[in-house]
Amino acid sequence: MSDTLSELLKDDSFVRFLKRNASEEEIKQWTAWMQESAKNEQLTNRAKLLLNKGIQTVPKPDSDLELERLMERIDSEHRYKPLQEIKRKHNKMVWATMAAAAGILLLVGFLARNTLLEQNDGTESSRAASINYQLIETTPGQKTTVHYSDGSDIVMNANSQMRVPERITTVDTMRVWLEGEALFSITRKPKDESRTFIVHTLDGEVSVLGTEFSVNTTGGHSRVVLKEGSVRVNVQDSLSNKNLQYDLEPNHMALFSQGLDKIEVEQVNPEVYTSWASDSLVLDNTPLSDLVKRIEFTYGVKVRVNNSALLDKKLTGRFKNLNLSFILEGIAKTLDVDIEKREQTVYINEKTDL
Repeated sequence: MSDTLSELLKDDSFVRFLKRNASEEEIKQWTAWMQESAKNEQLTNRAKLLLNKGIQTVPKPDSDLELERLMERIDSEHRYKPLQEIKRKHNKMVWATMAAAAGILLLVGFLARNTLLEQNDGTESSRAASINYQLIETTPGQKTTVHYSDGSDIVMNANSQMRVPERITTVDTMRVWLEGEALFSITRKPKDESRTFIVHTLDGEVSVLGTEFSVNTTGGHSRVVLKEGSVRVNVQDSLSNKNLQYDLEPNHMALFSQGLDKIEVEQVNPEVYTSWASDSLVLDNTPLSDLVKRIEFTYGVKVRVNNSALLDKKLTGRFKNLNLSFILEGIAKTLDVDIEKREQTVYINEKTDL
């Protein structure tokens, strides 16, 4: 089974499961898959959200863009030739492939506008065709860092995937597409050669000139926390003609989603949301419920709490070790609770008086 949203929504069995007209065998299969990990449950919730919106209009496929996606699906880990060269040598093959995959491309075209695919006014198409991208994925408990020659760094958290340029180019706009969580440290360019850096998420985009910030796309919305510099959050939905924009200030967090009619902003301690990149975990009056979500996302486990009142307990401190056992031990001591991990499930229970 695929673990990406776009591939799952091309699976007829999965779509029937979401629409509640699947067979009993399919229901058992997908229910078991959804319960395997927090990531699978998040993917299912996102897919339901997209399907519930309904398809009112289907955009006409862009042959260049669709060909690029087709090549990435064939081999996302290897470079491919610029689109113009492929079209010149294999024009007949391209159109035959496009005709055979027309049904798939209609769905991908719809997802393109609403999920992680690039939108522009056409002025960048010729230059964008020369940019080589790579797809990077991380597993539970794994982090990875992407370094660029201008000094920019992107640290990806566990259970995430991101499509990024292989190298810095001369174009004015650099784009990445993120599902999961990443910390961005983008080098500020001189004024005479400023470059915009755009992070695309399912819910909108974050435009940057040079700054340090984190983006998280889990939980049915996108979250941006700005540590320093400035970012602009844009939420556009062509189906509802919604166009929201907010310029975020340092030490603030923005929550946004295509399902919300506003961008919610609040002041926060950015270390709470960025410390994971430096192999530590900062808590600042943080509810246990928030920590549970982070544990489930990072380590791919389920957390069961026997008393919901515990979820409101606040924790403050710093874990200098991101080993799951170390974190669970710290929670047990701080809240005076019993914690047990059995396979991929963590149980947090109040201590009982003997």
